[in-house]
Formats: sequence, C-alpha cells, structure tokens
Amino acid sequence: MEEPLWEQPSFPEKLFRLIVLLCIVGWGSSVIYVASHIGPLEEPPTRTRDLASYLFTATGIFVFFYAQYRVVPRFIHRDLDRRVGLWHAGGSLAPLLIGALNALFPHGKSDLPSSLLFWMTLLGEGVFIGNVIWSYVKDEPAMPILPVAPGVKATPEYVPDESPKNMGWPKSPSKLFGIGAAVFAGGGFISLILDFPSYKFPVPWSGQMHFLPFGCLWLAAAAPFAVFAMLYKYLMDAHNLIFEESMNRIHFVVTIITILDLVRVFSAWEQWRGTRFETFFYGSEFQWLVVLFGMSAVVFAINAYRSYRRTAVRA
Repeated sequence: MEEPLWEQPSFPEKLFRLIVLLCIVGWGSSVIYVASHIGPLEEPPTRTRDLASYLFTATGIFVFFYAQYRVVPRFIHRDLDRRVGLWHAGGSLAPLLIGALNALFPHGKSDLPSSLLFWMTLLGEGVFIGNVIWSYVKDEPAMPILPVAPGVKATPEYVPDESPKNMGWPKSPSKLFGIGAAVFAGGGFISLILDFPSYKFPVPWSGQMHFLPFGCLWLAAAAPFAVFAMLYKYLMDAHNLIFEESMNRIHFVVTIITILDLVRVFSAWEQWRGTRFETFFYGSEFQWLVVLFGMSAVVFAINAYRSYRRTAVRA
C-alpha cells in the first residue's frame, strides 16, 4: 500500500532543507571567522558580522517555510502543488544569495539585506497560502483511491518503512540527544588537547573576567544535550513514555539553534571586553539567548506532556 501523497517528502522540502543547511554552515563559518579576529566592533570584520546576523535570521525563516510544507499538508490531508513549492524555494534562494553577496561587498547598502529578508518572508508566505488554496481549488481527492479487485485474498496490513521519512534520525530521543552531546564533548576534548583554536574566550563571573580555552565552550554546548538525554532516558525507563519522532526532531533543532546562538553571543562578548558585566548579563544579546533556552525547555515539556497523555489513554 502506497503512502498518501501528502505524507511523501517532495523536492521543494528537500530544497528548503538544503538552503537551511547552507545558511547554518555560512553562519557558523562567519561566527568562527569573527571570533578569530579580536578587536573593537567598529573595526573589521564588520561585513562578516553583518553576514552572520543575516544568515542567522535567514535560517529561522527557511526553517519556518520548511515546517509549513511538512506540517500543513498533514492537517489538510492534501498534497500541495510541487511546482509552486519549487518556485517558492527557488525564488527565495535568489534574494538570499543577493543579500549575502551585498553583506560581503565593501560598498553594499547596509539596509538591503534586511529589506530582502522582509520581502522574501512576505512574498514567500503569500505563495504558500496561495498553494494551500490552490490545493482545494483544483479539486483533487484528499486521499488517493486505490482500485479493489474482487475475490482477492486479504493480505496482512502493510507496515511502512519509516527510515526514509525520518532521514536516518534515531527514533530514541535519548540516543538522539546523546549523539549531540557526544559530538560537542568530543570536539571540546580534542580542542583542549590540541589547543586549537588557541585563542581564549572571556567569561564574566563573580565580578571577575575569566579567560577559558575555546574547548570549554564546546563542553558547555554539550551540557544541554546531555541533560535532555538523561531526562528522556529517565522518562522512558521509569514511566514507559513513548515520544513522537517529529517532536523529538523539533526539540533537537531548537536546541541546536540555541547552542549556535550561544557561540554567537560569546563571540560578540569577545569584542566587548571593555564593557561592564551588566552590559552582557542584562543586554539584548544575552536575553535573547535565555529566550532560546526557554523555548527548548518548553518544547521538551510539551513533548513529555503529550507522551504522558498518550500513555495514560492506552492504559
């Protein structure tokens, strides 16, 4: 038995995933480059900082577009037009590249990237809404109807293979977050042993400035993944909860974005060595990081609550 069309991954979704990956790689590379060039904020590499901020915002926009193409068809039980989705993804990629080149160009306009992101979001959302409306206007069946041959012996119910749909992600959330913790922890230990990168990053604590090896930042990034992995493991073993794979992936992606923003915040703090501690702890950069950590905790709570309710209903 074939999957419903609205459950099959389409090429526009794959293209959106690729664009998100390109944004994350470009953003991470820009942050690493900025962190390796210590100096006041007014001095170079200002263009690279602008590019990092631009790609960070673009990542969130394209994650939102991708989530719409994955979630909305499951609610309306209809397959969206793939050609319109492809125009949406390709049309959004063009201004993204133009804005990135403008951010790097020495004489580029400073307001052009933000304007491109605004219009890309507005027009892209309009195209998506039009795609949803078109899926009803063209009057396609909500579910594909398969012919039934008379006299055919009934066969056992088909159990679909979910591995292509989950892109190879581990089904266990504890294993998923455990892998994330192992990657960051392994990178931190390697960085400490090899002393690469060799520069230190400042951490204000107890009224004093402490300069720690860069590998400690990797280890700090591994901590949230390790905590969530242990919490998931406890809930699965002690309360026999079964978590939804889609919610696990959403939680993992939100946590990844939070950790990448953690690196960005400390890279920015590297440029603010002369400022007071209050500027860091109560500034907008640190407050936004706290909001992201809060979002990760909220997604975990929602995932645990939904799993607990499903377990209670089955019991």
